[in-house]
Amino acid sequence: MKDGYLLYPDICKFVGIFFVTWSHCAQRVSGMVWPNFLGGYHLDVALAMPFFMIISGSLINLDKMRNSRTSSFILSKLKRLIVPSLVWYFVLLIFSFHLPDLSIFTYYWYLNALFACLCVIMICVKIIKNNSICWFVSTSIILIVPYSDLSHINFMMPFLWAGYTFRKICNTKYARQTVIICFILGLCLCPMWNPVYSVYLSPFNSLYICTDMVLIMFFRFIIGFTLSAVIIYLIFKTEKTWISHLSQFGSYSLVIYTSSLVLLAFFLRVFDYFNIHTNRYFIIDVLSLLLCTFIIFIAIKFADLCRKKKILQLLFLGE
Repeated sequence: MKDGYLLYPDICKFVGIFFVTWSHCAQRVSGMVWPNFLGGYHLDVALAMPFFMIISGSLINLDKMRNSRTSSFILSKLKRLIVPSLVWYFVLLIFSFHLPDLSIFTYYWYLNALFACLCVIMICVKIIKNNSICWFVSTSIILIVPYSDLSHINFMMPFLWAGYTFRKICNTKYARQTVIICFILGLCLCPMWNPVYSVYLSPFNSLYICTDMVLIMFFRFIIGFTLSAVIIYLIFKTEKTWISHLSQFGSYSLVIYTSSLVLLAFFLRVFDYFNIHTNRYFIIDVLSLLLCTFIIFIAIKFADLCRKKKILQLLFLGE
């Protein structure tokens, strides 16, 4: 490990992808879109993807982006995010005997949205030198442009910038006070969370904007950010006490995400065939945890094999 290298972003990436995969596994075990996961409060929907989006935002380096060629930056993100999402999407189609359609924006929406948002930010930082104005303009563009709810792009952008900002706060004397406020606010909002407020059921669409839509968007952002900020800060302050291998596993987060959806499509068929579904909290949590661990193990082993061949490394890992 290099001197001065920060472990906590990689640890956070692994914790985030573990939580996302565990949530997806709970859906397959229960046979429901909104499973009674972790006690039935559905907080995984409020936390899982916002947490991962904020981690992605914390890794943004605006100075490096300004010093990079726009074409090179976009091509690198195409290679890293879009190529593996397309490849795994077609693997999923072959496995499920389906023809290609717009479902790619559903299955791998996170990667598509991240790519789109990073491209918008890249263009803005090239034109605008002030970071605060860049934040305002890029976010406004995404929120105002019609159909930016496709792949939940307008859901992604605020969390990306929140992650960028929170990383700076973590290095100031106001970090602890900020996290305490986030903890209290998030704790108070948890009982008010409802799956209906998720971006899947209540997307923000500038063409049909209304008061309820705006209020849900703000509530969704606040609860997602406050809960994520507390977890990230705790990892940030205790990174040296974590098992070092967890940071190494963070490099597998993309392949775990992409491959897990294909593997879970297989397990769903198995569960449906043998009618292995339940709505009991404890059984869902335990079975989905075991399945999650197994899938992550398979994904890591597959990634290690792919890294022995450059073409497979490119297609399946985006590296």
